[in-house]
Amino acid sequence: MRITNKVLTKNFLSNLRVNLEEMQKYQDQLSSGHEVRKPSDDPFKVARTMELKASIAANERYHTNIQEGMDWLNTLDEALGQIGEALQTIREKTIQGGNGAYTKEERLAIAKHISQLKEHIMQVGNTAYDGRYLFGGDKTTNPPFKMENGKVIYQGSKNGLFKEMANGVIIDISVKGSDFANDPSSTDEGGIFATLSKIINKLENDQNPSDLLGELDEHFNNLLRLRADAGARQKRLEDMLSKNETETFNMTELLSKTYDVDIAKKVMEYKVMESVYTASLQTGAKILQPSLLDFLR
Repeated sequence: MRITNKVLTKNFLSNLRVNLEEMQKYQDQLSSGHEVRKPSDDPFKVARTMELKASIAANERYHTNIQEGMDWLNTLDEALGQIGEALQTIREKTIQGGNGAYTKEERLAIAKHISQLKEHIMQVGNTAYDGRYLFGGDKTTNPPFKMENGKVIYQGSKNGLFKEMANGVIIDISVKGSDFANDPSSTDEGGIFATLSKIINKLENDQNPSDLLGELDEHFNNLLRLRADAGARQKRLEDMLSKNETETFNMTELLSKTYDVDIAKKVMEYKVMESVYTASLQTGAKILQPSLLDFLR
């Protein structure tokens, strides 16, 4: 093969361009802080980066759902606790109302007190969190309880409120009003409120309401079961939150190893490439230094 000035110059410029492109690649990586910027840089790393980013984004959404679920269940637990305290007071008043020494007026006073506590329980049943009603099931936009002619009626839903807390893991974070009141398909009082109405009615008629203590205790025990169930779900969400945060941390660390540059290593590689490029320029300056003019002197 015949080597000419044109061949030397062409090869020199080609090699110089390659070295310059390598310098540009290192400059882009250092300025952006990322190992890859487009699929052609490294198809495998780009695909892995996209997969990790999608997984981290999904985990962040689950994290929000878990946190909201925990706050929802915590508010539910407080509301159920308030209802339980009201029932405990009502039980004490019912026992007092069964005292044979009490007069009709005293029983009427107890009946009024229990009526106020009944309204209080209804108000607690209409507790809202973040603009949504806790005990309405999946009907969270309207108050689940209403009072008609002294009767408290549940008009929410029997369906739960489900949230996806992890991939394929869906949890019901609700306690429905129908769990301790009437079925929403009925227009009559039920559950706790029906028992309270019977107690109030007996007291207003100067009768002993002690025979209803058994019903009252059943409702109280039911509330305890509802609180225990809500507490168990809250504990599960706490464990899921810890797992979610650990997974997000691990994936973020892996993404950093895949996507981000090692600054010290990349600076060293850039300096090496800079030296190669400088050497290329110096070598090119010495290619065929003699010219025709040198021979005409």
